[in-house]
Amino acid sequence: QMSKSTGNFLTLTQAVDKFSADGMRLALADAGDTVEDANFVEAMADAGILRLYTWVEWVKEMIANRGSLRSGPANTFNDRVFASEMSAGIMKTEQNYEK
Repeated sequence: QMSKSTGNFLTLTQAVDKFSADGMRLALADAGDTVEDANFVEAMADAGILRLYTWVEWVKEMIANRGSLRSGPANTFNDRVFASEMSAGIMKTEQNYEK
């Protein structure tokens, strides 16, 4: 927990300057989902920024190499399993959203 007495207190402006808005969103999303007080951990904000950076670099690499990716009809067994799992996930998401 943040407190001035332990020296880990940050204002929202300081936190966004230090971790970026996206880093803060990730850290705050991970801060706790229960009725307990949220526990902001700077290491989670740092790890979130690293995950975002790694993901962006991966996307750039995939875009640069998109000509070497598989193309054509998606009709292998693995393609059908993937499509089925995605459909099941979409239906489950819709059901939960409606609830």
